[in-house]
Amino acid sequence: MPSRSPLRALVAIALGCLALSACRVDTVVSLNVEPDGSGVLAVVATADAEVMASAPNLVNDLNFENAKEAGWKVSDIETLETGGAQVRVSHSFTTPEEATQLMAQLSGEFGPFKELALARSGKETDSTWTLAGTAQITGGLQAFADSDLLNIIGGAPYEAAVREQNLDIGQAASMALKVRMPGVIESTTGVDDAGLIQWTVPFDGSSQQIAATTQNTAVGATEIGRAHV
Repeated sequence: MPSRSPLRALVAIALGCLALSACRVDTVVSLNVEPDGSGVLAVVATADAEVMASAPNLVNDLNFENAKEAGWKVSDIETLETGGAQVRVSHSFTTPEEATQLMAQLSGEFGPFKELALARSGKETDSTWTLAGTAQITGGLQAFADSDLLNIIGGAPYEAAVREQNLDIGQAASMALKVRMPGVIESTTGVDDAGLIQWTVPFDGSSQQIAATTQNTAVGATEIGRAHV
């Protein structure tokens, strides 16, 4: 596992924003799962125009080499029409177990995802899919501000500025988890938007239970079963 996860590197942008005014970075973590168990885990971070105007070199200074060495694909930084910038980090997987391992790479000791696991049971033509875990960021800024990241955004002087201004990372950042699993949603603690399940990650230390179950039954298998009734 790399010493710095791609998610922590992206949220470092938001940490840098804390010392600035009216800046914001929104992060979306998406998990898309195919019926055969393969899929893609991606993180997209969008910095607004105020970020780029106040710290135009901040995004370019981020180092994703550890993530790349671990197999993550990092897009070029895209300049948006709004004046902001966006970057995407993604990793494909072939099994639910591999997806679970990748999700663990997005979190360290302090979160944002704890014991998040994807699982499939049943036959290939009649599968039950489950996602379970917790979204929680503990330890305040330490959830993201490892020593390498602090070096990027100013080190000790930055930490002092944050303490003096009594700033909260939640003022500069948002994070959502969006998941699409095969089949029909049977239950979830998230918001169901036409099959896309979404959770909002809290930044205040509280926890959000992540749970979802879908049932995926192949049409051909259903018709064969009916023929034998």
